[in-house]
Amino acid sequence: MNAADHPPAPGHEIARLLDDVDAYAARLGTTRGRLLDPALISHATGIEPGRVRALLHGEPPEEEPREKYARETFRRALFQQRLRFLQRTRLKETPAGREPYGLREISRATGISAQHVSNLLNGERGANHDHAARLELFFGAPEGFCSRTEGTALLAYLRRMVHEDLPKLATHAVLQELGARSVALRSTADGAQIDTLRDLLPALDELVRVVRAREPGGGSGRAGEPA
Repeated sequence: MNAADHPPAPGHEIARLLDDVDAYAARLGTTRGRLLDPALISHATGIEPGRVRALLHGEPPEEEPREKYARETFRRALFQQRLRFLQRTRLKETPAGREPYGLREISRATGISAQHVSNLLNGERGANHDHAARLELFFGAPEGFCSRTEGTALLAYLRRMVHEDLPKLATHAVLQELGARSVALRSTADGAQIDTLRDLLPALDELVRVVRAREPGGGSGRAGEPA
């Protein structure tokens, strides 16, 4: 056993990222609750909505046990929970409405026997990396979806929000305030482009203040504060 097997508890970073979300919420004139929808987070992470709410309110994430056997049991149960979540939430369209995929359908599409899929859904077997990847691909989930602890999954969601989605949203809002009525920021912007947006925000905020000061009755109204 080494330190790499047990990364630091994610609670501290979750709290820091939530502070960042609060800062963006303030600059956008909204609230954390309006930016972080538990139902959307649940769909993206596999964490049940009630548990998402608890984590956002400071409940510490569940961590893997340190003892080997307990850790293996934990991982098997986690995979089962996430796989059942996918089967329940990623539904197929039928004439009668949206329905879960059956074992045979999953088996035909993934090449995993229906019995083994059943065993995985019931927590009777563990999944190897190949089977996990095939099942996640079938349900349209990102690789690793079924194996991420709730802390790891929530961190990935919040990092994307803070480092990608919210900088674009804040930039869009400031540009609109400056009179740019048609603003299209690429959803596929890479890390360097997102960093550029974050660096530009203070300058755009200052420009908003200058423009407002030059308007009749200037100096009133809200100008964005850098996150």
